[in-house]
This record gives sequence, structure tokens and C-alpha cells, in this order.
Amino acid sequence: MKVLKSLHKITSDHSLAFETKIERLLTLGSETFGLPLGIVSEIKDNVYTVKHCVSPDNSLSAGMQFDFENTFCVHTLAANQPVSFHYAKESAIANHPCYTQFKLESYIGAPLLVEGKLFGTLNFSSSELKDQPFSENEHELIDLLALWIGNEIGRNNSLSKNRKQQIILEEMGQLAGVGAWEVDLVNEQVYWSDVTRKIHEVDNDYQPDVASGINFYKEGENRQRITKCFEGAVQTGGSFNGEFEIITAKGNTKWIATQGRAEIENGQCVRVFGAFQDISKQVFYREQLQQRHKELSLALKARSMFLANMSHEIRTPMNGVLGMLQIIDTQNFSEQQTKHLSLAKESAVSLLNLINDILDFTKVDSGQLSLETIEFDINHVIESCVHVFSPNIREKSLVLQLQLDATKGKIALGDPTRVRQICSNLISNAIKFTQKGSISISTDIDLDQDQQSHLIIKIADSGIGMSQMQLKNLFKPFNQGDVSTTRKYGGTGLGLAISKNLAVLMDGDITIHSELGVGSTFTVQLKLAISENIESIDDKQTDSVKPLSLGGKRILVVEDNEINQIVVGEMLKHVGVEVEYASDGMQAIDKLMESSMTGKEFCLVLMDCQMPIMDGYEATQNIRKMQTSFTHIPIIALTANAMMGEKEKCLDSGMNDFLSKPLDSDLLYAQLQKYI
Repeated sequence: MKVLKSLHKITSDHSLAFETKIERLLTLGSETFGLPLGIVSEIKDNVYTVKHCVSPDNSLSAGMQFDFENTFCVHTLAANQPVSFHYAKESAIANHPCYTQFKLESYIGAPLLVEGKLFGTLNFSSSELKDQPFSENEHELIDLLALWIGNEIGRNNSLSKNRKQQIILEEMGQLAGVGAWEVDLVNEQVYWSDVTRKIHEVDNDYQPDVASGINFYKEGENRQRITKCFEGAVQTGGSFNGEFEIITAKGNTKWIATQGRAEIENGQCVRVFGAFQDISKQVFYREQLQQRHKELSLALKARSMFLANMSHEIRTPMNGVLGMLQIIDTQNFSEQQTKHLSLAKESAVSLLNLINDILDFTKVDSGQLSLETIEFDINHVIESCVHVFSPNIREKSLVLQLQLDATKGKIALGDPTRVRQICSNLISNAIKFTQKGSISISTDIDLDQDQQSHLIIKIADSGIGMSQMQLKNLFKPFNQGDVSTTRKYGGTGLGLAISKNLAVLMDGDITIHSELGVGSTFTVQLKLAISENIESIDDKQTDSVKPLSLGGKRILVVEDNEINQIVVGEMLKHVGVEVEYASDGMQAIDKLMESSMTGKEFCLVLMDCQMPIMDGYEATQNIRKMQTSFTHIPIIALTANAMMGEKEKCLDSGMNDFLSKPLDSDLLYAQLQKYI
């Protein structure tokens, strides 16, 4: 009983250092068993290491190591329970190395567990023999002593880990600028870490209370908000976080992020604790980023307006050029004059394609390009592209191979214009970079794991091919294979970039396999709904249509550009239409009212959108509001604006349909036949 009291007294004394406590426990055991040598060992990888010890002549010290097999403890661990010898010379271990080397006559030891795992042994020994064998009580005592020492070692390890973690946390807090705080509501004390004091710019010995801590928050919304958060946590528990503005002890303004959590015991909040960080730089950069985003948004808006205006200003004269060329083409000329006219038309079309490429890329880049969703015959779209380039293929004597059986009779739901644009770009490139050999175009339909259909189009050529270095920049805007490619073959380098972006907009992609000097294969993958109900196709293709008879029909052309007036007028006169002109929306309304009063009413209005005094949108809106005979007259928009939403804007203003400039005579005649 006396031993147990001594054992409890040592282990319960929290003022004792760990090393001192272990030494006293070993001394207690040595005195109790009458064995002067006491050891706490650690056994790892067959090595016996002395961790703590007491010896009469200090012959042992911590850190000494022995071969585990040469110690009596090998028998202790083999038995996995306390083991003792009171007269080793007359026992079964008389020939054990530990006895032959150290002449230890008496020994008692027990396994030592730390946190449930074998650590080593607790053992006591002496060179003197013991009068009688160790009793069962002594075996129980060393087992208990080993249990206490194992617990002490485990507790010390935990404290060491906690101390290391605390140091690491403090270092991390210093590095990240994150401080800690705590409000002890029981003892009415407030704790701030060094980092928290540093953020508030107070002295190291500053001792805050709840009121003074809250007063650092900027008066007004910030102070009210943190007060509400803190009081809410105290009353109902839970946590809070937020960003606040504070005024430091030195009068500096800072933005901080704080978070807190309430600790509840027996329904009562005993403390609130949390973290505190200076985020002034983050807030500054965030505000700068928001300002930059705002500026960029305004810049994008300005760019869109510029492009809309540029589109109008460029397409308007292009309408005049192409329109006049179309009109002249109806006249009889000599072979040489016809050739010159054809070259002029080709140049004008090339210029228009260049303008369209730049506008298309800009619309894709700024997210202003929208896709149609209509049914179309897949093979019809591809074959129409091939038909356009057939003269170029024949001119180079290239072999064209079409393998479209997989999509024969198949219709897709999507944007045929953009699919045609992708195919046209790729076919054009194949022809451009192939001097001899062949071009093959094939199609296939693939299903993904969700049973969604994908249209696969492969366009392969036996042309010049590309190196791996050239392929890296292939789909970047304004880039071609290299400078020599641009110099030799021309082009803007926008076609592939636009095609790639269009494919991505259709949940697809374009990939390429190419070998320098051998050729290239482009693979287009587009996610489209595909079916075989060919009868449901609403064929959007417009063939060249001439109205059967428009003689005597009167049309009002509202256009402020004199050249465009002539172009449209000549196209209309070519099919027998009587034309009148108005230079702005106000004049258009006046002429409509005049025609209504004279009985010579117009049957249709071709309305330009951007005009002085009154534009086409406002004029159309006013016409639709008027209670007259011409309120419901068909109005077709004529616009050079190619930006997204222009068609919708025209229709929303009350117009019936939409024609873009440069004006195509076939499309114009189709609209006339539709509405007259």
C-alpha cells in the first residue's frame, strides 16, 4: 500500500518534469525490489536502447545500446508478461550472454506499451542473488509500474507533438499574417496573439477587452456588423466570418478577415475564439481587378460598337461595288471585258471574305456569335462546299475522293451555315497547300457513352504537310505554319482559328494529323442530333429565283447612300419594279402617307437601318403604330451591320425580314417573291 501511495504521489505531481518523474519512478522500483539497476528500454530492429536508467555507480547512461538478443529482456518479450530470475546461475539462463558478460544474478522485467504499441521493457536487476523467488505481488507491481511509465511516456509524446504543432502554427501564422484571438467569458479575459496585436498596431503588452476590441472596427456599418456577429455567437452558439474595415491604434485604415466560433458548455457560452488576418492587399487588388473588369467591359462594349459601325461603313461601299458588278454582269461584253469583270468580282468577293473573317473572329472572341438550330441535309451541305471549289480542284488536276455513305439520307439539327463555313475553310486549305495528288472527304457518325451522336468529317490531302513546330501555332489567330507560308500562299491565318472556335461552340473540336512533305488530315467532330426523317427538312438553301411578274409593283427604297440607292434600284428595275427613294426614316413615312392619299400605294419597303434624322428601327416602329392603310406593309431590313443580335433587333422593331449587305440579287428576288 505504501508503494502505491508513493507511485500515485509521483505520477500525479504535474509540477515535475518528465525526466524527473521517470527517474523517481525507477528509483521507487529499485528500492521496492531491492535491485539497484533500473532501466526503461526501447527495442527496435533488434537493438536494445537505454532510454532512462538508475544505477549505483552511474555505469549506465541514456543512449547506450546493446544487442537485444544478449539481454534478459528477450525472455520478457517472448513471454509477453513479467518475467523474473532470482538466481540466474542456477537457472535455465545460466549460459545466456547477459549472464556470462554482466553476471546479473537477479532480474525482473515487464513489457512496456506506449499508446497501445510495444515500446520496450521496464526491468530491474542486480549482480547479487535474491534470497527467494519474486512473488506474484512483485510481478503485479512491475506490471503496474510499467503501465504508469508507459502512460507517462505517451503523455509526454503527445505534449511534445502539441508543442511542435503549436510552434509550427505560430510560425505559419507569422508567415501568413494570421493571428488568433479568444474571449474567455468565464474569467472575463481577452487574448490576442502577437500577429493580432501587430495588425492592430498596438504594443506587445497591450491588453484588450471586448469593448476596446470592437472599437477598433470602423464606426458605422462595420462596427454594427461585428457586434451583431459576436453577440449572435454568444447567445445562440455557432460560428461567424466576414470582412471588415478597422482603424488601427496608429490611425491607419485596414481591411481584415475574421472568423469566430462559440464554445458552449451546459447551455452557456464560455468562450469565443477565432482567427484574424490582414487582407488589405487582397482587397486593394480585388478592387483594382473589379475596376479593370469594369474598364474592360466598357472597352468591349466600345469595341462592339466600333465593329458594328465598321461593319456598316465597310459593307456599305462593298454593297455598291458588288451590286454594280452584278448589274454590269447582266450586260453583253467582249470576251476580254467579261474576263476583266470576272477578275473584279473575284477581287471584291475576296475582300468581302476577308472582312467576314475578321468580323467572325471578333464575334467569336467577344462571345457575340450565335448559332442557328435548324434541320439540314448533311451531305447536301458538304457537296455544296465541294461544288464551289470544283473549278479550283480541276485547275490543279487533283483527284477528289468523296466517301459520304455513312451520312447518306441523314439530317442533322444545328447551324448549316457554320458547318458549311468549317468545311469550306478546310477544303480551301487542302486545295491551297496541295500541288498534286488527291483530296479526300469522308463522313461518319459516332455515339458517345451517353448515346449522343457526333458528326465526324475528315478532310485529308497529299499536300506539303506540317512539322510538329508548325502544328503548335496552327489554330492560333493570325498564325499560319510559318512566315514563308504566308508569303507564298497568302491568307490572314484566321480561317482555322474561326473553324476551331465554331467547332467548340457546337460542343466539338478539330484535330489534325500531319507529316511534313506527306500531307495533312483534319478531323472535325460536332455534337449534333442526327436522324433519317429526310421529309422533315426545311430546305433553307436559296436557289436563284426570279419573280414571275413584278411589272407595275411599286417599292419604296429607304437608303441614305446614293450609290446603294442606284444598286438596289437597278436590281429592282431589272425585274420590272417601279422604285421610289427616301434618304431617311422621316422621308419614308412622308412618302408612305403621300402614296396612301394618292392611291398609288407601295407594296413593300426596303429599309436601311442606320440613317440620319430617323433610323430604320424608329421609322418601322412609328409605321406599325399608325392607323393607316400601310400600317402592315411588308418591311425588309437592309443592313450592313453583321454583329450578333442585329436580325433580332430588326424583327423586334416590327420589320418582317432581314437582308444583309452586300446585297445578293438572288436573295433579294426570293424575298420579293415571298412578300409580294
